[in-house]
Amino acid sequence: MGVPLLLPLLFLVQTCIPGSEELEVVERGCAHSEKTNRTMSYRLGMQIITLTEAVCGSNLCNQPSSGRVPTFPRSRFLECASCASSDLSCERGRDQSLQCRSPREQCLEVVTHRSLEGILEDERHTRGCGNLPGCPGPTGFHNNHTFHFLQCCNTTKCNGGPVLELQNLPPNGLQCYSCEGNSTHGCSSEETSLTACRGPMNQCLEATGTTEVENASYTVRGCATPSWCQSLHVAEAFRLTHLNVSCCSGNGCNHPNLDIQPRVGGAPRTGPVHLSFTVTLLMTARLWGGTLLWT
Repeated sequence: MGVPLLLPLLFLVQTCIPGSEELEVVERGCAHSEKTNRTMSYRLGMQIITLTEAVCGSNLCNQPSSGRVPTFPRSRFLECASCASSDLSCERGRDQSLQCRSPREQCLEVVTHRSLEGILEDERHTRGCGNLPGCPGPTGFHNNHTFHFLQCCNTTKCNGGPVLELQNLPPNGLQCYSCEGNSTHGCSSEETSLTACRGPMNQCLEATGTTEVENASYTVRGCATPSWCQSLHVAEAFRLTHLNVSCCSGNGCNHPNLDIQPRVGGAPRTGPVHLSFTVTLLMTARLWGGTLLWT
């Protein structure tokens, strides 16, 4: 198995409160070769949280410069609705206005939902401005436990309205096997079941890899958009390394006992170095391989 190039990466978080100085935190490290430059900004009460990831392709190219880390431009472009589940503003329909700072940014909505063993662990909605891989999308994944979704648009406040819920997306007629875990817990034959795919998630996905923390084998099955059939989105969403991802189109074609044909995006890869940053309000944010995740 070949080891993909790991690119130097600069991860910058800025927290801005109108009328006060900006708080700026920088983290440097290595990233998967499929990682791309990306940005996202959103409102959290009176704060504006801005995150950016920048990659470069030569040795030590992300080393600190002699001067201050460049700040984001002050020019204003597209106006978007913005809210976050951290202050429940999305769930309560309390969108605010946010001006994007780059002509490349679009209005976006990010949804993450995770529940295992019948217990809701986390459900998050975020709206704001961003330049994320997968846009304009929509792009996402769901099974019986997890829902990741990203959609973008480029007109004024086009990302407003009620928050997106998985159950509100129409079934698309496809059924895929759903599970998360290993062969003895989570993805055993007794715990693997069919789920009805919804919305644009019209591919059956199967991914196998190794968890970053426990270094244990892990399998994910469910419904996905074609963009999720590449390794980067799955690796970042589930914190997996040594990843092999495959997709197919046909009811139940991702069953563990079936030889999936045709396969898409099945080349094994070493997963990314996971980068995270704890913001002042004790949040952990990761920019999407498509999504903004929270722990």
